[in-house]
Amino acid sequence: MEILRFSIMVLIGGLIGWLTNKVAIKMLFRPVNPVKVLFFTFQGVFPKRKDKMAISLADTIEKELLSKEVILDKILKPENLESLKQEIMDTLLERLSEKIPSMVRMFLGSNVDQMLKDFLDKEGDQIFIDLIEKFKEVGLDNLNIREIVVERVNALDFIEFEKIIFGLMNQELKHIEIIGLILGSLIGVVQYVITYFL
Repeated sequence: MEILRFSIMVLIGGLIGWLTNKVAIKMLFRPVNPVKVLFFTFQGVFPKRKDKMAISLADTIEKELLSKEVILDKILKPENLESLKQEIMDTLLERLSEKIPSMVRMFLGSNVDQMLKDFLDKEGDQIFIDLIEKFKEVGLDNLNIREIVVERVNALDFIEFEKIIFGLMNQELKHIEIIGLILGSLIGVVQYVITYFL
């Protein structure tokens, strides 16, 4: 009889702990829209604070993960720059060569293309460096990671936002439910011990 009583108390305690945590997790996301019951208004924590969460997330991403400088440094890695420079110089040479009228070619002689190539070989590095510096300057001035993240999060439908959060934290949320089950079961054991000795 005592074993049955013990088992029931442990099971009920575990079930209560598991259900409590499951409901608490669900209430983080539900209800999506405010629901008024008597004098109280209920809304899930995340839907209610989505705007503030977007700002907080944006600040964290910008300060800790992806600053403007980090993004530009990744785009403008030395190994990328060399091939980019060659493509720009080749395209520039081709376009300039196409744009020179035949009359000008007559006066300058047949080696106009060679003159352009020599000029780009001599001045190309400096032209490219100036272009990259200007790109960095304009990029740093106009790239606002915080604004982009806030805008993207706010544009998400809350159900999509919920899926993202669940996708990131699914395993952790399951652990919280299991911890509730274990703690509830332990409380059931404690209750049994207390009632047994009283």
